[in-house]
Amino acid sequence: MGVLTFALASSATVSVYFIGKDDHQDWILIAMSLGQVAASGIVIAIVVFFSERDVNTNDLCKRSERLFCETFPRACLLIDSPIENFRGWEFKRHRPKDTTEAYKKSPTKIQVSHFPGQIDSYYKITRPCGQSLTIRLQVNVGEVVVSYYIPAESEEHKDDIAAMLKWAFSRFLNESGYEGRWYFSNESFDGHDYASIHLTKNFDSDFLENERKKLFMANDVAASTRGIMKDCQKHSIKTSYS
Repeated sequence: MGVLTFALASSATVSVYFIGKDDHQDWILIAMSLGQVAASGIVIAIVVFFSERDVNTNDLCKRSERLFCETFPRACLLIDSPIENFRGWEFKRHRPKDTTEAYKKSPTKIQVSHFPGQIDSYYKITRPCGQSLTIRLQVNVGEVVVSYYIPAESEEHKDDIAAMLKWAFSRFLNESGYEGRWYFSNESFDGHDYASIHLTKNFDSDFLENERKKLFMANDVAASTRGIMKDCQKHSIKTSYS
């Protein structure tokens, strides 16, 4: 782009310099031809630049939708999974269809509330014991926010819940690099009051393009959610209104 701009400016300079001078028409024609080629190149470069931006934006949107509707809920399916009997390692061989079968056998139920194009998605996770919990995943290019919603009656109740679950969320805050704050609010997804913790982490701008990072995040949140739900049971904390 810089070379083309320089060529265009040079051709204009040469043309102006030789205008009105005898026996220099050839130089003017050469300069004008060079300027035409440079101008055409600049136009093409601009069109390609903005076309690539549109393609990259569309690709990121598709990757975001796949994360919300496939990668993350599939990871959460294994919050509770069937227990395999111990067998000798020599009899245990992995086949590609084994993982697919494991997802089908999962007793964990995942319900998704997501409008295409939005930067967030809600999930209602129900374990086989009947316990359910609503969480929210928001992804803004490289910034990820994971939110947990726990029924609460007041600000004071929210503080009690936060104190009882301090250890349960320590994996996010102390080991996984998230920053988190608790809030008490009425939520629009069902009209009830909740104590909610919003955990934020920046995974860098290539997050949506990096399948490893997305899989790590999804598996990490799923594993942490399993522990949080079990800790809520331990402290007799209600995780849903239903």
